[in-house]
Amino acid sequence: MTAEAHETTFRARADRMRTLGVYLLIAAGAVWLWLAYQLLAPFTLHYGSSRSIDCASPVFYDEGDGRRRSYADAEGERCATERDPADLLALLTLSVPLAAAGTFQYTRGTVALDLRRHEEELAHLRAERKA
Repeated sequence: MTAEAHETTFRARADRMRTLGVYLLIAAGAVWLWLAYQLLAPFTLHYGSSRSIDCASPVFYDEGDGRRRSYADAEGERCATERDPADLLALLTLSVPLAAAGTFQYTRGTVALDLRRHEEELAHLRAERKA
């Protein structure tokens, strides 16, 4: 393999690492946006042919007159079951490795390309000094 082919392969591999990192970070960000929507947006439960329940968001619900009530007490068990915190926490837990791997891959690819550029600049400066 020639030096130019090796250089091209190295740069392509580093660029693929960066691209993979971006996609993993986008996936983690999408999960976080979905979780934010689930926590902050009010919603309506439809059941039966004509019955529905309006539910406040799990974050912004009315706690009552000076009494601190839980979300299930304030909005009802059906609303609390629909937006179960355990399900949301499980999604958050699954998104953390995506974000960590994405950050690692993006950083690894960027550092590899930056070091390669630094090497080229040093070689160019050394060649100028000799000339």
